[in-house]
This record gives sequence, structure tokens and C-alpha cells, in this order.
Amino acid sequence: MQDLLKYVLLGHPVKQWFLAAAFIIGGFIAGKVCSIFVAVILKHGASRTKTKFDDLVIAGLRLPLVSGITLGGIYLGLRQLEMRPGVALWMDRILTIFLILVLALGINRILGSIINHYIPTNGAGKLLKGESALQPLLRNFFKTLVWIIAGVLVLRTLGYNISALLAGLGLGGAALALASKDTLSNFFGSITVFVDKPFHLGDRIRIGDYDGTITEMGIRTARLRTLENRTVVIPNSLFAATPIENVSSAPNTKIVQTIKVSGEDGGEKMGQALALLREIKVPGLEGQPIAGLASVGGILCQITFVFFIARGADYWGTISAVNLEVLRLFKEAGIRLI
Repeated sequence: MQDLLKYVLLGHPVKQWFLAAAFIIGGFIAGKVCSIFVAVILKHGASRTKTKFDDLVIAGLRLPLVSGITLGGIYLGLRQLEMRPGVALWMDRILTIFLILVLALGINRILGSIINHYIPTNGAGKLLKGESALQPLLRNFFKTLVWIIAGVLVLRTLGYNISALLAGLGLGGAALALASKDTLSNFFGSITVFVDKPFHLGDRIRIGDYDGTITEMGIRTARLRTLENRTVVIPNSLFAATPIENVSSAPNTKIVQTIKVSGEDGGEKMGQALALLREIKVPGLEGQPIAGLASVGGILCQITFVFFIARGADYWGTISAVNLEVLRLFKEAGIRLI
């Protein structure tokens, strides 16, 4: 047996070949075990969490993690063989390049899954009119970026001096960024809306001096129809830099009015007016209205009247119905308005 282990095959003792084979086979086995571990244990644990983000990351990490362990076994196995310095150097470079390519592929899978999940092209989560075109645009953008970085790392691994290349890319990127600053800020503003989802199409929002309904949103601009029925084109960059109030997200809309009545009618009429206001019921009204005597006077008394319009109800139709009901009730009770 000792003589067999010392036998030289292709310039290396059989013992070294056995050790190399053991590490390589061990790497494949460890990679298979890691694949099962990720597919069963980690995936099962991630499925029990509320967020979908960890599921997407684990699914994308499976390939680079398994490939990295397998390549590690191959590296350790080949290291058992005595090689010339030049051969060993190129072996390290080739394995490193394979690892870089596998990592780039895994990162692209993760980014693609995240984009597909958080930027749907249809269904209830759809926000933008052009989402079906924006989703592949984002995927191609990040894919190109990842492969450019991978290419630079491969060139560096091969021994090329990439300092001049990086300097040229930096100058070109700076010039491009300056020339397209507004376009880029609007583009990333739309991404902010995609990720945070502060509103959806058809929601009424307040942003800056504008109050209205979002009717359309594209990659660069959004269109808002104001309460005066005018269309305002808003650059998407404002959504990333300006506070947004989503009026439609409120469970109801609070309306506060001041009702002026004659103070000559006395306290009995004031109490009757408050009772009538609190019992008003019209379609679109939510809950019981609130009424309080805010100020008194010999000629003029002021009543603060608060009511809530249900979400989805006709806003102006409900206000009109409430005010008409106030006029009718006060007329029947003989309460004079000023």
C-alpha cells in the first residue's frame, strides 16, 4: 500500500491525487448538503416570516452559495498537487473568475426577483401606467451594472491595470450625470414611489400647494387633477423631496363648520339647535355629528358643527345633504340663522 501511495502518476504521487480527489468530492458533497439546507431549512424558516424579502434573497443565494462551496473544494483539492508557480497562479485566477461570475449571476437573480415582486405589472399593486415597460428597464439597468462590476473584477484578477479604465469611466459617468441630472432625479423619484407606495392611482393627495387626484404616473412625471378640475404635471423628483399627504388613506373626512344663529332666541333654542345637529343622519355620513356652542352674544351665537364623511362617499354631495338638512330642521324648529 505504501508503495502504491508513493507511485508517481503524471508527475505527482498517488497520495496527492487521492487527497486532491477527496477534497474535490468533498466540495461537491458539501455543496449538495448546502443546497438541501438552503432549500429545506432556510426556505422553510423564511416562509414563516411576514415579509417576502428574505424569501427572495434566500432563493437567489442558493446558486452562488452552493457554487462557492464547490469551487472551494476544487481549490483545496488542486492545492494538494505540487504545481509550478505559473500554473498555480492561473489556476487561482480561473477559479476566482468562476466565483465572480457565479456571484454576479446570483446577485442578478436576487435583484430581478425583488424588482418583479415590488414592481408588479398588473393587479391591485399596480401604480404606474408604464409599469410593464419600467420593470424590464430596471432589470436591465441593474443587470448591466452588476456585469460591468464583474467584468472589472475579472480584468483585475487577470492582472490588468484597471486604474486608467476606472478613471475614464468616472469622468464619463460624471459628465453623463451632469447632463441628465433632472432626468435621473425624476427617474429615481419614480423608484421611490414604487418602493414606498405613498399612494396609488385614483388617490387624492396633497403635495406642496397642490391638492387633487393622481390620474396618471409615468417614469418622469405624474399628472394630478386638482379640485378645480385642472391638470397639473408634477416632476417625480418632488415625490422624493416633498412631504405627501394621502387624503384618500384616511378612514373618513372631517368637516368643521361654524353656524351662526340669532342670540335673541334664548338658551332653550340654542339647546334645541345643538340637539338637532347631533341627530342629523344623511347618506354618506359616518358616526354621530358633534355640535358645541362656541360663543354667545345678545345678537349672535356661534355653533361649531363637526361631522365625518365616510371613505368613498360623495364628498360634495354629502356636505350639501347635511347643510340642506340643517336648513330644514332649523326652519321647522323656528331657529333663525344669521
